[in-house]
Amino acid sequence: MKSLNSFLNPKRKKEIRFKLPAFEDEFVMRPLTLKEDLKLAEEYGDKSNTEMMIAYVANSLVTPDLRDNNFLEALSEREGRKILDPVDALKCIVNGAETASLIKVYNDFNEVTVKFSDKVDEAKN
Repeated sequence: MKSLNSFLNPKRKKEIRFKLPAFEDEFVMRPLTLKEDLKLAEEYGDKSNTEMMIAYVANSLVTPDLRDNNFLEALSEREGRKILDPVDALKCIVNGAETASLIKVYNDFNEVTVKFSDKVDEAKN
């Protein structure tokens, strides 16, 4: 059954590579699994939209690996305090404008942004 195979083996995006001007190396972002998504929604559901988006971005990054022990130890040393999780690590390495860029990349990559004007045009046709 062809359609069954389609559901069993979906063709999903693997990852996206992109650069931010302040960093020499590329960032690599992957889509989150539903399980990861639900866990973050539960954990950050009472936070602001920005805090929730930062959590989604931090957990979707492959590079830099914000869970890597060596990275977290070096970042903790630089910051003079213990950094234990990806969200805190991300907040230490990017500024506000870079955060906005990362959120935009995340939204575009995961196709979660919808322009209202596009939806109006679509409804008209």
